[in-house]
Amino acid sequence: MRITKRANIAMRILMYCGSNPDKRITKSAIAEACNASEHHLGQIVNQLAQMGYLRTWRGRYGGIALGRPASEIHIGAVFRVFESGVPIAECFAIESNTCPLVEACRLRPALALAGQAFYQVLDSITLDSLIAGNDELLTIFDRAEPERMRPVATGRAVG
Repeated sequence: MRITKRANIAMRILMYCGSNPDKRITKSAIAEACNASEHHLGQIVNQLAQMGYLRTWRGRYGGIALGRPASEIHIGAVFRVFESGVPIAECFAIESNTCPLVEACRLRPALALAGQAFYQVLDSITLDSLIAGNDELLTIFDRAEPERMRPVATGRAVG
């Protein structure tokens, strides 16, 4: 199974914000720390904010922060949103399937079960379990410039 770039970047954003829980973080700080395009990252931030995973502020003192505690963000739910619509194999793509074996294939139901197991495992993992005590991750994220972060306490959230 291959994870889409959008799901991968969504997780990087959440891990970065989760490792800086009391800060508003700029998209440029996340883009730099996570090696992602700021434009592409912006689209994913908007989607995460619409789902309530992030809070966003606009303007000069704007930024991004987690929209709920890291312990309440289950990775399976995030992946389902970003991976939905991406078929696990060609035979799952009804409109573009060209496989002539679909009617007799026994691999397809096995792949469906494997996909369910994949999400079941991710459902048991929280964002907090990915970042808590992960000193190596925090060291990587600490390389982001501190002036790109502000305390979360003031201002009104957009998302």
